[in-house]
Amino acid sequence: MGSIFSNLLLVQGCSFFFGGLKFKEQRFNSIAATANSSLLMLSSLGLILPTPYASYNDISNEEVLVVSRITAIFMLMMYLQLLLFQLVTHKDIFDDDSDDKPTLSFRCSMVCISLLTLLVAVFSEYLVDSIAGFADGCNLSRTFVGIIILPIIGNCVEHISAVSMAMRNKIDLAMGIAIGSCTQIGLFVVPMTVLIGWACGKDMTLNYPHYEIGVYFLAILISIASTGSGTTNWLAGSLLVTTYLMLAVGFFYEKVEDF
Repeated sequence: MGSIFSNLLLVQGCSFFFGGLKFKEQRFNSIAATANSSLLMLSSLGLILPTPYASYNDISNEEVLVVSRITAIFMLMMYLQLLLFQLVTHKDIFDDDSDDKPTLSFRCSMVCISLLTLLVAVFSEYLVDSIAGFADGCNLSRTFVGIIILPIIGNCVEHISAVSMAMRNKIDLAMGIAIGSCTQIGLFVVPMTVLIGWACGKDMTLNYPHYEIGVYFLAILISIASTGSGTTNWLAGSLLVTTYLMLAVGFFYEKVEDF
């Protein structure tokens, strides 16, 4: 969830802000933005559905498990439909008109991505093991570290890429980096975690703390409101970044029960 907050508010907000400082107004593909934003709203519904059945730390509740697993399947199906929409039926809408030529071949790109993914998986193990010690040593809550600090560090490359694209007036690409990553996490990574846990005999649910779900829903609404006109400017970017900073303050003081 922290990566979604970071991409949706901080990365997208900085892209709008710095792009808006250079260009008075930037227009983007409203169809692509609406498709991704609508699916993010769907992901928020997926997180709300299990909440009436148990508290967030009751991961062994049978009703929560069943609802989470069925919902995860539907969310994953919607993500596959989004790929079909973007890559097949409405491919022309998402085509990049830029004349820029790729610097790497497809095969070389796949090899590099595979190696980097392997390295990230290895380093992630060390990172997860060190979170508790870092949080205790800095007197920070694990919630703040996991939702605010780690996503900022992890998304720094996406952040730089999105802002640089926006400042080159390629706002569609910048939004694709920011919102596209959110949709991928919300409709692919999260449900896949639940389903893989199910396959491995590890109980994983979509039952998050109510406070985090409420904030997640409001963040999506604010993002949709800032992009509803099909144009963006520096003020919309400032709105998103300010929202992120306010969330950071809230998560700094949030107390989540360990289980």
